[in-house]
Amino acid sequence: MTEKAVCFSGHRPEKLPGRGDAGRSETVFIKDLLHTKIEQSIHEGYTKFYSGVARGIDLWAAQAVLDLKEKYPDIKLFCVKPVENQGDNFPEEDRLVYESVISRADSVLCTSAGYSKDCYAIRNRYMVENSEKLIAFVNNYRSGTGQTINYARRTGLITDITDLSDIAFNMKYKQLEFE
Repeated sequence: MTEKAVCFSGHRPEKLPGRGDAGRSETVFIKDLLHTKIEQSIHEGYTKFYSGVARGIDLWAAQAVLDLKEKYPDIKLFCVKPVENQGDNFPEEDRLVYESVISRADSVLCTSAGYSKDCYAIRNRYMVENSEKLIAFVNNYRSGTGQTINYARRTGLITDITDLSDIAFNMKYKQLEFE
């Protein structure tokens, strides 16, 4: 039986509704939705999960996969680094999460020896080309995430896209309801 794979794409915390602040309702909602989408994928028969382990969505997805491994021990997390020294310049809190994720992953690979203007695109193409499904969170299609979504669609991947502007709007609307 062939293992089906999912890859992830999304923005860094500062580009997300709630700016990635753990106490903000937008951040909690995005993390919960990401967890739900991963668990749904497991129920659909996906067992391999590729994360580019960047700050924000990538690391949150990797953490969710690792959390779900306790319930579904047959799933695997593959971390795909764009460069060997990824994480070195992360803020301390993110670097600690990154190091924890990398240490618990089933596999870690690097797609470029050193930084180049294309190293992130090379990483993203690798993940898409080794997956059947993309889970992405986006609010700017003129970003690396937008490019990854477009590439995934061109190659025929199943795409599960969450438009973050909808989340930001809905959270603001809910806030107004209770004022």
